[in-house]
Amino acid sequence: MLAKIKSGVIIGLETYGVEIEVEHRNGYPGFEIVGLPDTAIKEAKDRIFQAIRHSEMDLRFRRILCNLAPADLKKGGTYLDLPIALGILSSSGYFENELFEDFFIAGELSFSGEVRAVKGALPLAIHVKKSGIRKMILPRENFQEVCVIDKIDYYPVENLKEALEALQGQRVPEKLDFHFTQDREFDYDYAEVKGQALAKRGIEIAAAGFHNFLLIGSPGVGKSMLIKRLPGILPPLTLDEAIEISSIYSVSSHKETALGLISERPFRSPHHTASEVSIVGGGSIPKAGEITLAHRGVLFLDELPEFKRAVFETLREPLEEKKITITRSERTQTFPASFLLAAAMNPCPCGFAFHPVKTCECSPSLVKKYYQKISGPILDRIDIQIQVSEVSYKEIERKEENSTEIRKRVLNARNIQSERLGEGRYNSDMTSKEIEKFCHLKQNSKSLLKKAIEKNGISMRAYTRILKTARTIADLEEKKEIEDTHLLEAFQYRSLEKNIMLSGARQ
Repeated sequence: MLAKIKSGVIIGLETYGVEIEVEHRNGYPGFEIVGLPDTAIKEAKDRIFQAIRHSEMDLRFRRILCNLAPADLKKGGTYLDLPIALGILSSSGYFENELFEDFFIAGELSFSGEVRAVKGALPLAIHVKKSGIRKMILPRENFQEVCVIDKIDYYPVENLKEALEALQGQRVPEKLDFHFTQDREFDYDYAEVKGQALAKRGIEIAAAGFHNFLLIGSPGVGKSMLIKRLPGILPPLTLDEAIEISSIYSVSSHKETALGLISERPFRSPHHTASEVSIVGGGSIPKAGEITLAHRGVLFLDELPEFKRAVFETLREPLEEKKITITRSERTQTFPASFLLAAAMNPCPCGFAFHPVKTCECSPSLVKKYYQKISGPILDRIDIQIQVSEVSYKEIERKEENSTEIRKRVLNARNIQSERLGEGRYNSDMTSKEIEKFCHLKQNSKSLLKKAIEKNGISMRAYTRILKTARTIADLEEKKEIEDTHLLEAFQYRSLEKNIMLSGARQ
């Protein structure tokens, strides 16, 4: 008797439906799986038969054939353990095959018959809904993760027996009340950062328009302290963004989704020894890297020149395209990578090139070599570059503005951008046509910008990024038009590229 079961696998970040066909035949006892299974699926037969035996189910062991369709798609993971086990039981006459028609089944089996959690339960549930299937049997450990996806009857199970009961109608679907909240509490606050008004202003602009930024300053001035407080002023996630981020983390085996949707923007801070593959993703079967895990959030690169040059070069495409396409011999995979790049660095190897008291001991050749580690094309993609100076004693005693007040202005500017560009888009995402439409300049402003560009050798990419930054500054002040002051402020955030970076390289 032939049994057909609907299931699925995840490759990269994409979900593919799989139809499992199981049949018992006369012949020498054995179990064969065809349809391009990987090692994890081939080894499933041992887990499956031990699970059936320990579940005290009577099974006549004959020759079993299992086909995974489509046959030209290489399948991997442990998603298919539970559906194959149920297919074996059904094809052996344990229950009717018709029971499978309305169900999607996924889960890993242990020897004892327990159903263990699988990676990517949330994108599996999204696939089930899109496919029009209305019933899903899944591990109980994954239940809280998928409850945000409605119009599906969920049957969370802990073991093989419960899965069989769900198929036979002996269990009722379960529901969890889902409440998506945007209320957040953060451990860090900008009220704790004394002074640094210019850096705080630049970070506020970056948060409002999702502009990449770089802080340059001596050790101990507060560069990392400033950036670590950035999540506290970022706009809250929308429900669609939360589902998108949670799907990425679910597939990537991160435990953040075990308690439901991720409600905060990611903040990833890889060490400077990280390889380019760990940053952008890769492998024989491409997997997500840090830039994808930072999607809709922040990628913080501390001690920027200490990263390998190859890491900088791999960031060019995702910073521009908001995605990364990885091509390998087996397949090509595109990962989302719309993140805010926050970077910090010292002005020289010893760190005291611009210190008011301490003396820099670096030779000109050493300083030149230090700056040459940073890719020019990457610098061109950083909208805001700020020198962070030492804090005076008077500033230490001053009361500072807290993150709540800054976040109000950021959120207001974010709402203006949503009305202008659509939900989920920022000024940094504007296309050429949108820049022409929404970044209109007066004649005086055009002349001012022209002189600045001709004098400083600004590239066309830098020119458009200056306009985007100026548009964000205007939004923070609730101005419909970009004024000269907005343009000049946006331009000054590019000055370090010429005055510090290039001058240092020529020493």
